[in-house]
Amino acid sequence: MVLRLLEWRHIPVPDAARERIEACTDLHQLEAWAEQAVHAAGTTELFTEE
Repeated sequence: MVLRLLEWRHIPVPDAARERIEACTDLHQLEAWAEQAVHAAGTTELFTEE
């Protein structure tokens, strides 16, 4: 869902960010990223609060 949200918003996803998102198995982290993806200007904003 995180990648889908970024795609819908036409935000480019670098390979490193895509790999990090795809490798994540923590549902709480994925939910947090999805919430941030709704308003983020880029993928770096997804990882700022970890």
